[in-house]
Amino acid sequence: MTDLSDRYGTRGRRRWLWPVVATVGVVLGVIWAAWIAFQPRPVTAELYGYDVVDDHRVDVTLNVHRPKPIAVRCTVYAQSLDHSVVGEKTVDVPAGDRETTRVSISLQTERRAVTGVLRTCQTLD
Repeated sequence: MTDLSDRYGTRGRRRWLWPVVATVGVVLGVIWAAWIAFQPRPVTAELYGYDVVDDHRVDVTLNVHRPKPIAVRCTVYAQSLDHSVVGEKTVDVPAGDRETTRVSISLQTERRAVTGVLRTCQTLD
């Protein structure tokens, strides 16, 4: 009885192949994530606060940060206790000379809201 490897021979396995492929994949993933993270963002915004004035109105205040004097469009909405959207408004913030601008927005709601939320702020093209 003969051993099959003696009869047919064996191929040498490339044990280095999969570790190299995995390493290259990880390095490319880290480079891509760093490239995305360090892209300049022309506009960022944050919700500064909100005030539920009555059953049909919420005042929302935003801080809009922009490194250049560019016009911005921001959308905010109000949510009720069951998380449904009860009011939404989009406003244009004109270009200004200050890097940070505080914007107050008054939202009409269909019923009582419990919170105000910033949906998005982006440059006007």
